Amino acid sequence: MQNNNGTTPLDVFLHIAPSFFTTFHTVQLVSAATIVHVPTRFLLEFSLIVVPFVLFVTVLHPMVLNITVTMALVTAVSVVHQMRLKTHFAPFVQIPGRKPQFMSAARALINLMTAVCILAVDFRIFPRELAKTETFGFGLMDVGVGLYVFSNGIVYRVSPEQRLSWKRMGEVLLGSCPLVVLGAARFFVTQEIDYQQHVSEYGVHWNFFVTLAFVKILGTLIMDAIKDPEIAKFIAITVLCCHEMLLHLGVSRYVLSDQTGRANFWDANREGISSIPGYVALYLASTYLGAVMRPSVEIQPSKKFLRSAIKLTVVAGVCWKMIYVCEDMFGVSRRLANMGYVFWILAIGATMCALFMFFELFIYFVRFEEPKTPDQIMKGHDFCIPYLPLILEAINENGLAFFLAANLLTGLVNIIFQTLLMERAASLVIISYYSFMLCVVAVFMMVNKIKLKIW
Repeated sequence: MQNNNGTTPLDVFLHIAPSFFTTFHTVQLVSAATIVHVPTRFLLEFSLIVVPFVLFVTVLHPMVLNITVTMALVTAVSVVHQMRLKTHFAPFVQIPGRKPQFMSAARALINLMTAVCILAVDFRIFPRELAKTETFGFGLMDVGVGLYVFSNGIVYRVSPEQRLSWKRMGEVLLGSCPLVVLGAARFFVTQEIDYQQHVSEYGVHWNFFVTLAFVKILGTLIMDAIKDPEIAKFIAITVLCCHEMLLHLGVSRYVLSDQTGRANFWDANREGISSIPGYVALYLASTYLGAVMRPSVEIQPSKKFLRSAIKLTVVAGVCWKMIYVCEDMFGVSRRLANMGYVFWILAIGATMCALFMFFELFIYFVRFEEPKTPDQIMKGHDFCIPYLPLILEAINENGLAFFLAANLLTGLVNIIFQTLLMERAASLVIISYYSFMLCVVAVFMMVNKIKLKIW
């Protein structure tokens, strides 16, 4: 938005964090009530996870601090109450390492929150300070693309057999074609129907999908070449420092200047092109964080898992500190994807993932069942406890398809309704119904084993 400098990084996070607490208590309730009927479970999860987030970014926005603190205290009391009689099981608790559910929960919540916000921002009921900032600042809408890159980076797995070759490059380019097609389709459709768009966000022809395509290509090829997430960490820092240096040497003035025309392709899309190094650095850093939090073995002792969660928490703390350092030195800008922005996204992503890691540890701690017979021990006790909410599991199964459906529905709503003129009640009904339909489609696809994954 023009002349919008947003809010504070803490205020943005206070709108994200409650979703963790609502997920925590929803899982507890579903488990205690042993709800297995899919429609009933869906309605319960939608009411306790999706609807509260819709309210947090609309009518409950002024009370979000009090709500977050209250939910944190209630969650802490619940955790202490359930764990106080379970200490003798602690040495025996083990966490399965295959397809970590806490990663799926974090990624799905990122997708869900982004989908809700891209429509909600078009209504007056959405707080203006949470909308996208014009140049520098912190807005809830600013974190969408960054968290999407983060959520895809943390699931990258190093494959020892994979070799960087011309054949591999062709595979990566071919795998990115759907994103390029989606980006081109979005451009032509928005031009054809004269849909509102701000060229200062990505450029004239550039958009979210094109950025994802370039990040996927460059990030995957770099990781295939180095294969070691520890090295990726240092490459990410190097790329980020070089990117920031180039911004200070004149690139930022070129990108942000109103005097620069859009006569050629480069000038017309300077925002999207110039931000690519920042997003690639974010992707590489995310692959390192993914290696930190993902168990390296099939079954991991709880103490080792706890150490990984603590390490991720420390990394998150460092990133939060760096946000304020960068803000004082050169500002935080989503348009430039500068150093401050990358640290901001890493701080939010790492904090949410750490919270879900502690949640997963808690789940296995309080529900621990020791193998009863030697045969169970020899054959491998089934340690996996499926606790992931149905809606989040469904969104994670078809992440990009879910987001694409959200974009299509958002466009449809904006064509049918004059969103900025609608009253509170009507706005809430439309946003809630839109969210409901998206979740219904996601769950329907999962139940019927339909997968449309691109990344």
